[in-house]
Amino acid sequence: MGLFDRLRWSKKTTTVLPTDTVVFIVGPSGSGKSRFMSILLQNTNVHVKVSKGQRPGTTEVHAERCRFDGMQNDIVIVDTPSFCTYTDPDGEDVVRQWMESNYTKPCKAVRTLYMHNLAFNPEDANLTVSNHLGVFRRTCRPSLLPSIIHIVPTLSYGAKLTAERLGTLTTQLQSQAKNAGARLHNSFDGKPFDGKPDTAWDVVQGLLNAS
Repeated sequence: MGLFDRLRWSKKTTTVLPTDTVVFIVGPSGSGKSRFMSILLQNTNVHVKVSKGQRPGTTEVHAERCRFDGMQNDIVIVDTPSFCTYTDPDGEDVVRQWMESNYTKPCKAVRTLYMHNLAFNPEDANLTVSNHLGVFRRTCRPSLLPSIIHIVPTLSYGAKLTAERLGTLTTQLQSQAKNAGARLHNSFDGKPFDGKPDTAWDVVQGLLNAS
């Protein structure tokens, strides 16, 4: 990555403070990471303190400092680039450089939402939860690793799956989550994320309140 690229993505970041709670949004390309973040920020309980006014694609880090109603400290939402794409810029390098500049010391709490598109090919080992979470964990210093990871099932626009197929894929995703040291968020019982700001709010609240 050249100097111009580093300056470009650095403008979209916010330094993590010791009093912050950080929520990383992780997942393969096409899993709905940026869409989820955009929908969450539309919720009336979420107040973006300093919006950068930019929406990167899947190759950049996008961080927003927010204040949630009912919470005293800031929440930093971090939309990460996709890993394992085998194209430049490398997502792992981009996230690692962002962390080296903006997330160098422990904060109040750190959580992760992992987005998984149920329309993905379940036979593709490159799209497994353990594969992408493994890459993400490698980018973090041991003292900065997220303690709680929730999996959010999504479904790409236009994808048509029967209720039976959705149930089967959700069960498989639960197994993947368990094997990767994560858990399926309890808001989803055989159904993917519905794209509503209130649902996104409930998902993040569940993550923040988990122990």
